[in-house]
Amino acid sequence: MQAVLDFISANPYPTGAVVAVVCVLAYFKLRLVLKAVGAVLILGAIAYVLMFIFNLASTGIENTEKFRGNPNQAIDGYLK
Repeated sequence: MQAVLDFISANPYPTGAVVAVVCVLAYFKLRLVLKAVGAVLILGAIAYVLMFIFNLASTGIENTEKFRGNPNQAIDGYLK
């Protein structure tokens, strides 16, 4: 969310133009805009879930690689 706010504050004129176009389209073709917003929300949710799964898998892979390098790491840390 912060990246979006940073982009808006860095580019106020293009953002204003996009908002104006969306407002005009929403006024004249509300159904089309609602379908587009719904599609964007669904695609965003799918991307969020895929990124969550990817990050979860990569964390597991990193931990597996770490323990393969030194399998007794947990035991060594406990004994010291």
